[in-house]
Amino acid sequence: MRDHIRTFIAVKIVPNENVLKLLQHFKNQFSSDRINWVDTESFHLTLRFIGNTTRGQLYELVDRLEELFSEKPKFELTLKGTGYFKSKNQPRVLFIKLNESEELLQLVPEIEEQVSACGFDSEQKAFRPHLTLGRIKSVENRSRFFSLLDEMPMAEYQKIEVKEIILFQSILKQTGPEYRPIKTFPLK
Repeated sequence: MRDHIRTFIAVKIVPNENVLKLLQHFKNQFSSDRINWVDTESFHLTLRFIGNTTRGQLYELVDRLEELFSEKPKFELTLKGTGYFKSKNQPRVLFIKLNESEELLQLVPEIEEQVSACGFDSEQKAFRPHLTLGRIKSVENRSRFFSLLDEMPMAEYQKIEVKEIILFQSILKQTGPEYRPIKTFPLK
């Protein structure tokens, strides 16, 4: 292991037919735009991006997360609606929204507490649960992009039973990031 690895905590999401159809719909609609589509094998809900993690921090983090998750019950999430993040009026990320379940809203600050206790800086951004479909480099027609997204129905695409939380390693490659599970934490 190098001096450090990039890590994050997430829920793996296996997309159903509705999600796959929606992804294909977006690929068709935005085929002339420069969008890096996420491989469906890599779909996940990030609960906390950690970043550079030393071996010592990794061991401590695994111990803390094992204790935290050992008593946590399984819970359900719903993929519902679509959206985008933008910066300076440029769309940057296309995603499916996730409902903010009570269990999820309780879990995220508890994860944050354990991550901070391992010496990592506190998360500055508010938690916005989403399933990234594509990272946008550029779109030809921004107003068309925003209109299509803003007019999408608030449909429910998939219910997900969260049975485990995973600590992942993120390996940046030319072909896109590769995510390797480091430790899986089953829920009760």
